[in-house]
Amino acid sequence: MKIAKELAKEARRLGVCQEWHDKLQNLNSKRAMVEMYVRGIDFCLSNNYPSNDYIRANFKGVMEEFGVFLDDNISVTNISNCVLLGNTTANIMANEYAVSRIFAKNNSTLDIKAMGNAFVLIDVFDYCNVHVTSSDNAKVCIYKYGDSCNVDITQLDKSAIKIANKNTKTY
Repeated sequence: MKIAKELAKEARRLGVCQEWHDKLQNLNSKRAMVEMYVRGIDFCLSNNYPSNDYIRANFKGVMEEFGVFLDDNISVTNISNCVLLGNTTANIMANEYAVSRIFAKNNSTLDIKAMGNAFVLIDVFDYCNVHVTSSDNAKVCIYKYGDSCNVDITQLDKSAIKIANKNTKTY
């Protein structure tokens, strides 16, 4: 598949390991490519790989099924993995015993409500705006990369919110 070859070539240029390069160039569906994107999210976000324009042109309509959103307006509850790119606006609720892993990049805006016994991990990059409200026994951990993103928190009841400033632009 042409897209897989293009992605593999660019990943190789960016320093992906041989194993992932070989797997990537042999993928034959967009769904498999998005699954690999999510599994290798640290490499992808660190390298802005692939570009938002490339994602928009080749993966819109497929990626959302895997929790990857670009320039969208979404509202989700108890999502396991969520990647927010471009100018995405997201309302995310985690309740009961949900465990959520959220990645926000570019200019995304997030409003996150964690309640019950939910556990939420958030990685925030670039110029994102994030508001987190936690209540009940919910736990939220925010990893903030760079100084340009805005994080606002409201902590209620016995809940806990921890912000870790990573002092680097990316992983």
